[in-house]
Amino acid sequence: MPKNKPMDKEAAARIQSNADRTGNNQDFKARAQSTADRREHANTSGGNGGTEQSGKK
Repeated sequence: MPKNKPMDKEAAARIQSNADRTGNNQDFKARAQSTADRREHANTSGGNGGTEQSGKK
């Protein structure tokens, strides 16, 4: 697997599964899922993945 592959739902699922089996990376699995969700949303809506704040003053 390439080192620089973007986080996707499949990768997040692998991380969560491994974390649940081993008891390690419990905090990282939530971050992985969040990143995958943001990337999927950005790819489907043409957005920026939630990296830019709206309503700037």
